[in-house]
Amino acid sequence: NLADADLYGTTLTDANLRYADLRYANFYNANLTNADLYSAILTDASLGNSDLTGANLRYADLEDANLNYADLTGADLDYANLADADLRYADLKDADLYDADLMGADLEEADLTEADLRLADLTDVYLNSAVLTDARLTYADLTSASLGYSDLTDANLYGADLTNADFTYADLTDVYLNYADLTNANFQDADLEDATLSEADLKFAKFSGATVTDANFDDTYWHETMWTDGVRYDTNQAD
Repeated sequence: NLADADLYGTTLTDANLRYADLRYANFYNANLTNADLYSAILTDASLGNSDLTGANLRYADLEDANLNYADLTGADLDYANLADADLRYADLKDADLYDADLMGADLEEADLTEADLRLADLTDVYLNSAVLTDARLTYADLTSASLGYSDLTDANLYGADLTNADFTYADLTDVYLNYADLTNANFQDADLEDATLSEADLKFAKFSGATVTDANFDDTYWHETMWTDGVRYDTNQAD
C-alpha cells in the first residue's frame, strides 16, 4: 500500500508493482520504464512528466490520474480505466489501449501514432490537435468526441461509432471509415482526400467546406446529410 506516497522523481525501472495501491501517489517526473503495474490502483495519482515507456498497465485503474506530458510509448494499457484522465501532450506512440476506458479523458495534442484503440471507449474524449496517424480504432466508441484539427491520416475507424463527433479541420486523408456510424458528425473543413466511407451511416452528418477528392462514398446512407456545398441531401450525391 503506497497510497498518498511521495515518489517524486524516483527511479523505479522494472519495478514490480502489480496490484499495488497507489491512489493519490505522487510519481511526477518518476522513471517507471518497463515497470509492472498490472491491475495497480492509480486513481487520482500524479504521473505528470513521468517515463512509463514499455510499462505494463493492463487492467490498471488510472481514473482521474494526471498523465500530462507522460511518456507511455509502447505501454500496455489494454483494458485499463483512464476515464477522465489528463493525458494532454502525452506520448502514446505504439501503446496498446485495446478495450480501454477513456471516457471523458483529455488527450489534447497527445501523440497516438500507431496506437491500438480497438473497442476503446472514447466517449466525450477531447482529442483536439492529437496525432492519430495509423491508429487502430476499429469498433471504438467516439460518441461526442472532439477531434478538431487532429491528424487521423491512414487511421482505421472501421465500424466505429462517431455519432455527434466533431472533426472540424481534421486531417482524415486515407482514413478508413467503412461501416462507421457518422450520424450527426461534423466534418466541416476537414480533409477527407482518398478516404473510404463505403457502407457508412451519414445521416445528418455535415461535410460543408470539406475536401473529398477521390473519397469513396459507395453505398453510404444519407438522410439530411449536408454536402460540401452546404446543401442537405437525402440521397448520395457524391458523384
